[in-house]
Amino acid sequence: MPMARIVMGNRDGPLALAQARAVVSELAAEWPDVHLVQKTIPTGSNESDFHALFAALEKGGVNIALVGLERLPATLPEGLTLAAVTKRLEPRGALVAKGVRSLAALGPDATVGVQSERDRAFLVSAGHEFRIELLAGPIDRNLGLLASGEIDALVLPCSTMMALDRRDRVDALLDPETFVPAVGQGSLGLVVRAEDDMSFEIAYTVQHRPSFDRVAAERSFQESLQNEGLAVGALATVAPDGELTLLGAVAAVNSGVLQGTVNGEAHEAAELGRELAQDVLEQLKSLRT
Repeated sequence: MPMARIVMGNRDGPLALAQARAVVSELAAEWPDVHLVQKTIPTGSNESDFHALFAALEKGGVNIALVGLERLPATLPEGLTLAAVTKRLEPRGALVAKGVRSLAALGPDATVGVQSERDRAFLVSAGHEFRIELLAGPIDRNLGLLASGEIDALVLPCSTMMALDRRDRVDALLDPETFVPAVGQGSLGLVVRAEDDMSFEIAYTVQHRPSFDRVAAERSFQESLQNEGLAVGALATVAPDGELTLLGAVAAVNSGVLQGTVNGEAHEAAELGRELAQDVLEQLKSLRT
């Protein structure tokens, strides 16, 4: 009987490739009778675009799609489902700034590079007067801009630096109360076709339930706010007794950063996310009236 073949797809770029190789290795150790293949799906100049990867999944070109959850859309395409979330790495943002240990220690005229419009919005809404540049491309290129003095600091996910073995370049971890991380930051998700039971079972091997619950709460918060046109941040934690605490925030440039927290049982993660979203929307409504 021929060995079953499962293809796991990932996006372009050194980070996505490093993550995919690690996950395929872990799956292969658990499924020695399955031929597991890693396949990079070209995404062109936009490495955060999931369209090509999901199209390959929908058409059967890949069986599992590995995604970094901090940039995953709040709602998946119909027919696709999040089968598993791997154990979460450090979810906080990192400051890389030639020995500078905090955002406050940067001068107001500092040029700060970020990787997303979301991060730009949170820095602006928090009142920082930096010159903020949106930087695309690989980490090495951006670190080169820092080394040459073209920028003064980088703000990016600490998990990115960890995955690329660059943790030693991190000067400080940003307090999530003052710079709320992107939803799902530090988490990897395995997406499959909803009817593909075998791929779901294989992907579920790397499921880390507390991380899945944390991401479920954060993504529910994000989904409830997706029609508001706001930059969103969230960070959930799960205590040993199963209590989940969710911090959620939106960057409203003219009103600062609005945030709140909610607590409850981890199995109610999605409901807690929706509840907190309503609280933040009420805060926003009161400011607008």
